[in-house]
Amino acid sequence: MKSQRQLQIGENIKRIISEIFLRGDVLSFPGSILTVLEADVSPDAKNIRIYLDIFGNEKMHEQIVKSLNKAAPHFRYQMAKRITLRAVPEIIFILDKTEQKALNLEVILDAELKRTPEKKK
Repeated sequence: MKSQRQLQIGENIKRIISEIFLRGDVLSFPGSILTVLEADVSPDAKNIRIYLDIFGNEKMHEQIVKSLNKAAPHFRYQMAKRITLRAVPEIIFILDKTEQKALNLEVILDAELKRTPEKKK
């Protein structure tokens, strides 16, 4: 379970990273919209995993995440200017595929419901 401190740091970093994306001075990905879903802070606050959802241009999702991880030092520098921590955490960007998995599961369940006949009472 996450401590209160981890949750607070995670929310602050999520807000900061979102602001950096909104400014658009880091990287631009035409036809794609990035959303920061969660910032998961390690217990020692030295590492952070930032979960993203990317809308549009599905073929480029993995490439976008690779580009963001390459630019992680720039994000870390920008974050260091806005947050006061003893050590600025290392950043890892991760593509969150939870929504896609949920949609696939929903399609499977719908197909299964249509396949099985309803029981009569």
